[in-house]
Amino acid sequence: MKILFLEDRPSRQIQFLPHGEKDVEKLSALEGVFMPKSKDCRDIIGQINQASYIFDTQTELIIVHKSSLITEGLQYLSEFCEQNEVKLICFSGGISQLIYTNEGFEFMNMNSVDFYSERLIPFIERFVAGESETLLELASDNFKLSYLLTARQLIGSIELEQDGDAKFNLQEKLNAISKVLNLEFEVKRENLERINSEVKKIIIQA
Repeated sequence: MKILFLEDRPSRQIQFLPHGEKDVEKLSALEGVFMPKSKDCRDIIGQINQASYIFDTQTELIIVHKSSLITEGLQYLSEFCEQNEVKLICFSGGISQLIYTNEGFEFMNMNSVDFYSERLIPFIERFVAGESETLLELASDNFKLSYLLTARQLIGSIELEQDGDAKFNLQEKLNAISKVLNLEFEVKRENLERINSEVKKIIIQA
């Protein structure tokens, strides 16, 4: 099993997935995905909330409805992910803004409607096949272009910034983008031409 998918409200999948029940059936049949139903799902979430669930050692990604977790459960889950380099996606109707971090482990927090988009099944298929680079692929088809453009802007801002603390904060943001993009070269001023080349390549392919 590569992916543990915990959705305690299966009717939401039918409601939000583009092809309803057909997509749910496809999700359930995907190799490498464990998506327990009804009571089994609630039992696993309950064990996570009690910090007693034993995760499969082959797990590489956990997807869970955030509102089903209590504070202790989310902490238990986060600690497991950090200690075992497991990626984590939390979704909920109450989340208004996408949050992504790659500190300790890769984590993304997103709204249920955005999560259950046409990108979900292709993303999971790529992940199981070992072809996914980052969780951000689920959030946007053009995440790499957005980050490269932001990186270019940050590089320019760093050069112009005179305040030491502000410059440090900008550099930290640039370093975080570099981690997300995972390119063959470092995202910095000296590699600006290579960044521009990557931008052009993506635009041409679009």
